Amino acid sequence: MAQIGWIDFSPDHRDRVAAVLDMLKPEGVVDELGIGSIRDALADEMFPGISTIQTRAKYFFIIPYLLYDYQRLSSAQQKKISPDKYLENQEYEVMWKLAEQYEHKEGIGVIGITKYRPQKIMRRPSAIYWNGLAVFDLIRHGRLGVNSFLQSRAGMAESLAAVTPQGDDSPRDDLDVEYTNRFHLKLPYDQDWLKNLSLDLTQSEAKLLSDRIRATGKECLISSLVENRARFKVLENANTFADFCRVSVNQKLLSPEIQSRVVLAHDFSEVMFGAHCAYNCILQKQKFSLSTFEDNWSDWRKALRTSMLDYNGFDMDEAISLAPNLRSHTSHFVRDWWQFSTSSSQSIQKRNALVETQEFNTKRHKARIRQNRHDDVSDGKWIGLSRLDYRMYQVKAILKDVFTGLKGT
Repeated sequence: MAQIGWIDFSPDHRDRVAAVLDMLKPEGVVDELGIGSIRDALADEMFPGISTIQTRAKYFFIIPYLLYDYQRLSSAQQKKISPDKYLENQEYEVMWKLAEQYEHKEGIGVIGITKYRPQKIMRRPSAIYWNGLAVFDLIRHGRLGVNSFLQSRAGMAESLAAVTPQGDDSPRDDLDVEYTNRFHLKLPYDQDWLKNLSLDLTQSEAKLLSDRIRATGKECLISSLVENRARFKVLENANTFADFCRVSVNQKLLSPEIQSRVVLAHDFSEVMFGAHCAYNCILQKQKFSLSTFEDNWSDWRKALRTSMLDYNGFDMDEAISLAPNLRSHTSHFVRDWWQFSTSSSQSIQKRNALVETQEFNTKRHKARIRQNRHDDVSDGKWIGLSRLDYRMYQVKAILKDVFTGLKGT
């Protein structure tokens, strides 16, 4: 089994590497053909602030509440422990309490649900939700990593013990933010949050998060979903992102701007599914001399024009433009693949050459096809990405929490 290692210079470096590893397999599998940058860019357009390893909306509040708790310590107490160490300690306390409260049963959304004291986890909720906290303007951290940000604020000498933060509506919030609120927390503090510890949002928390999601912009799909429960129900009832796209387009549920982005994401997924299908055809042929998945390939070819929502209007360059850091060999590959997909003659030799070259350019010495690395290739087992869901399942979980909280249940 392949492994990766790095020199552990700091917690922030560790979190960044962990984030890269998460992006390599954001939908449960590894991105063998290097299209993840475009997929993630499309997901960011539709669902900013959401990542594939988020579980429940409550963590958007737990992290700021813990930082508020630190600010309420006396000066003497704060001198005994740094904010980053305090946050780490308290995150584990919350993790263990929630795990016990929910009886260590998986599927509930507790991060670290299987852990018992003193067991720990590689990535704490603060790292998982850090970007989303900024996107939804719950913490203004200037894009610093969690530990770098906290360490940068640790040198402030003012005691916050006597201060009760007032939140965004306070007339002194902007004037006194450096003094009263060193971590730039932009939400009210619930003094009873730990006493009433739960993964369920309170009604006020749900209202705040709903407002902040809407504030991300009218062009974002997630904003459109939180504005309209019926619209969200379509997503909630959809088994796949493709199902949601077809229903929302047919029923004209979305604004033209949002629909165009949703259609682009859907059709990019459909086009690139063919490449991943071809990838698996090649591996099965190489190792087992079998035609496994060739029927899938044939079905994809025949149905592409009708399975796409806007075949004639699809623009691969538009998808590429959303990922400015995309590697040049991948931008060439997706363009060439789209051109190949629309050509009247689609030779197996041309198909295989495109996929083989892209896998090699992406993985080099670990490339299965060119390097004949077939140890993990099993008869009939699909490897790599399939059709893309763009964090849809995480959005379902987060928005379900919001709508449940808004009802006050």
